[in-house]
Amino acid sequence: MLPPTVPLVWRRSKRARRMTLRIDAAQGNVVLTLPDRTSRKQGLLFLQQHMNWISSSLASLPEKPILANGHDIMIEGCLVPILHEPTARRGTWLDGAGLHVSGDAEHTERRVRDFLLKLAKDRLSTAVKRQSEKMQLTPSRLDLRDARTRWGSCTRQGRIMLSWRLLMTPIEIRDYVIIHELAHLKHFDHGTDFWALVDHFCSNGRPGRLAAERWLRENGTALLRAA
Repeated sequence: MLPPTVPLVWRRSKRARRMTLRIDAAQGNVVLTLPDRTSRKQGLLFLQQHMNWISSSLASLPEKPILANGHDIMIEGCLVPILHEPTARRGTWLDGAGLHVSGDAEHTERRVRDFLLKLAKDRLSTAVKRQSEKMQLTPSRLDLRDARTRWGSCTRQGRIMLSWRLLMTPIEIRDYVIIHELAHLKHFDHGTDFWALVDHFCSNGRPGRLAAERWLRENGTALLRAA
């Protein structure tokens, strides 16, 4: 069976015609989907029959970043060391040496995450405002989410949602995602006009957009596993 540290998520679907397995890369979960009339006993047998694939897939997942002293966290594409400062009284702060965290070591992970969320709110909001002015497209609302399956989304009402983990990507990658979502304010599809608009505002045009998409495919999962 699965190691005790690997959660198994059971899902039922009336539309599913067969049992399926997938790895939730961001969460590190195994997701087992069963057709409506399939028993859990059949599901467990199906799981056991695919343990080699599951083990191999889990082993290939990128390492989850550790938010502790001596480890690195990526901020705007740069690896920043986490530095525990137990006697300091400044909370958490970022400078040229790294990300400093005061207080007890047991609180380091939470304090790093809180700092990253606050920094993401500031920098992503600024980045969206800057791109909005360039594109002359303004969202009705901007929300940062703890999303682990997508980097951004846009509703027909003009509301844009971004994963706060975009803070960790290089600036040109972050800007591509923002441009992509802002472009949906004018073209709510992925048609020719939509991509032409995205390419027009992306750094280096279409090659820049394709490079950003490739970077996200190759590196995004590791960042989505962070914090």
